[in-house]
Amino acid sequence: MKESTIAKYLETLSVKLRGKYVINGPVKDISNFPLAVGQFFYIIDYQKREITYQKGVKEILGYEPHEFNFDLVIGYFHPEDYDMVTRLIKATLMFASENNVSKDVGYFVTCRIRKKDGNYLKVLRQSNVFDIDEKGKIISNTSLMTDISFIDNSKQVQWEFHAPGLDKEKFRQYVTKEYSGFFSDRELEVLRLLKQGKKSAVIADELCISKHTVDGHRRKMLSKSNCENTIDLINFSKSNGIL
Repeated sequence: MKESTIAKYLETLSVKLRGKYVINGPVKDISNFPLAVGQFFYIIDYQKREITYQKGVKEILGYEPHEFNFDLVIGYFHPEDYDMVTRLIKATLMFASENNVSKDVGYFVTCRIRKKDGNYLKVLRQSNVFDIDEKGKIISNTSLMTDISFIDNSKQVQWEFHAPGLDKEKFRQYVTKEYSGFFSDRELEVLRLLKQGKKSAVIADELCISKHTVDGHRRKMLSKSNCENTIDLINFSKSNGIL
């Protein structure tokens, strides 16, 4: 997924939300919300394409309020995480814009984001619906970001969806759709055989390709998914509906 893909989707979403009556969330309550060490908080409005509220950003990331804007927030992910994170963001927003999602629903993702000085932080992002339209569809969401670099310095992007009363499998279908094409057809063939526990030499014989080629496909899949080994790769593929 290229950078323009998520930007194009968000532009389309903004147009879709244009003119919608907004039921505002309680900003006053949020402004009094205490932040722990290593946390910052912001509200992103998809109708206005703006960051409408932020707290603790400068202390953690170094950005001035005017620098921490909509365009920055949708593109400050680590290059190795970008494709995965933006696919997940798109899936989440599509789900929230097509279904009634309460503020009890929480979406969690771990990824690396860029600080003003160019270094990256590993963060846990917890997002919840904030403003909605008259039909209960998302207008804006909150994001509470927590620096977890001291306990997790891995490259893996992981996510969890807490949705009391909602069909989690329905949400997973949105994720699966966005991950279509993440691996090539040949990579998927190799992946399915790896899932069966087959070694590279056996896979090579079955697919009539060289062992070197099989190992090359494996390395590419590990790189794309930020996984360190085959077990992690298979688990990643299962959780994102690839397998």
